[in-house]
Amino acid sequence: MDTSTLLMHFESSPAIRLLRASNAPYVIAFLYTQFKKSGTITIPHSELLPGLGAYQEDLQLSWPEALRDKPESYLADWCSPDKLWLHRFLETGRDEPIYQLTPHCEEVIKFLDQSLHKDIGFVGTESRLRLVIETLQQLVVGASSDPTVHLDELRKQKALIEEQIRKIERGEEVPAFHPTRIREQFNLAVTMLKELERDFRAVEERFKEITLDVQQKQMKGMDTRGGILGAAMDAEDALRTDDQGVSFYEFFRLIQSTEQQRQLRAIIQQLPQSRELAGQTEGLQAVRRMMPLLLSEAAKVTQTERRLSSTLRRLLDAQAHQESKRVAELLREIRGLAAAMAADPPRDEIAIEVDDSVRLQSPVSRQFWTEPPEFETIDLTEQTTDVDQRDDLFRDFARLQRIDFRSMRSQIHEATRTGGAVTLGELLDAAPPQSGVMDVLGYIQIATDDGHVINHDLPQEIVIPSGIDGSRTLIVTVPRVIFVAQALSVQGASHCQE
Repeated sequence: MDTSTLLMHFESSPAIRLLRASNAPYVIAFLYTQFKKSGTITIPHSELLPGLGAYQEDLQLSWPEALRDKPESYLADWCSPDKLWLHRFLETGRDEPIYQLTPHCEEVIKFLDQSLHKDIGFVGTESRLRLVIETLQQLVVGASSDPTVHLDELRKQKALIEEQIRKIERGEEVPAFHPTRIREQFNLAVTMLKELERDFRAVEERFKEITLDVQQKQMKGMDTRGGILGAAMDAEDALRTDDQGVSFYEFFRLIQSTEQQRQLRAIIQQLPQSRELAGQTEGLQAVRRMMPLLLSEAAKVTQTERRLSSTLRRLLDAQAHQESKRVAELLREIRGLAAAMAADPPRDEIAIEVDDSVRLQSPVSRQFWTEPPEFETIDLTEQTTDVDQRDDLFRDFARLQRIDFRSMRSQIHEATRTGGAVTLGELLDAAPPQSGVMDVLGYIQIATDDGHVINHDLPQEIVIPSGIDGSRTLIVTVPRVIFVAQALSVQGASHCQE
């Protein structure tokens, strides 16, 4: 860490550039709320743009000079090569851009999170020291190939477990953790979980670098197909065999285990029952989102890996390779002609006319003839009313739980009045459902009727506590719903007019 290296890093690092930006607190606060606090990996343009607009409106109340430009300008600027705070890309099957935090922005959020944690929280030195000692002890045993070393360690663990069992059987007091140690280890686990989320970006970025390198070499014709393919496969093999790749694929195998998922869900459900963790609202929320978030992160990385495989398959296709070479040649010719005409550009008006009056219809797009359906005629003149069945139906109808849409809309208005936008999960955490699944369906119906954001591609798990629907804790999977203050106000105005 010498002076020249630091000077170069301060000049070129997007993370340092974000920290030194004049509007850094507002940018970081918005990105943290949209991505990290909501537990979202990617956000489409149709959700992030109104979210930024609502955030700017809230800022005007206390900081009227902050973020005064249009939301579109800020999103474009944050994705530009000069900033690299957001990554904008297109996904197959979607007709709008998708946004994701870059590793540089993840570094800034991690740094500020640790800095604020030291200022307003506490540092669990005992738990960290215990973790270091246990890790080193496991390393000493695990690094040895001597069976006696492993047997000695297992016998020690067995003796400790048997001694604890005997104490409990004798009626002695259970050696529970001190409340401080409970909070220390919980905060340490939450911190490691946040760092794990950031580490996924590094693996994904490496796959993207390999894919981009293959595409550039293919377009520029810098190497033969065999050379490009060999370099890409060598880079992918290196990624799989180095420490980072090996650790990621072992993690992926572990998180895909059904038994491991069952154990994690059981642990997550037991954590809120601890009195010592009653005040750890943010940490408990992060742990509840752990399973779907880790699975989504792993799926995102594997999707980037599949994109690399698709690029390699296209490279092996001879026809596609010839077309790519031809495109590269045409681009070079265009650049050459443009450079030749740069000194003396044409003075006449240059324009392109497109005749869009012709409409082409493909014959295969027409559907084949199908026989029209025939309806069966049923005589209902002899049907009689079943009085008992009618009474049973009325009783079932009377037992149905009523959905109070007026109260739900008030909850949405109260939740979005200060934050501008709130997810369905956050809303239910603040106001637990009174009628179980019926309340969840009611909120989804309101989101549909009032024009809020519903994303079917990003499912969200909603936990309904026990005692609401029977005696069981229910976990329902619904589309990701974001309630936006602007959409609510427009709909509310229409209701008032009616």
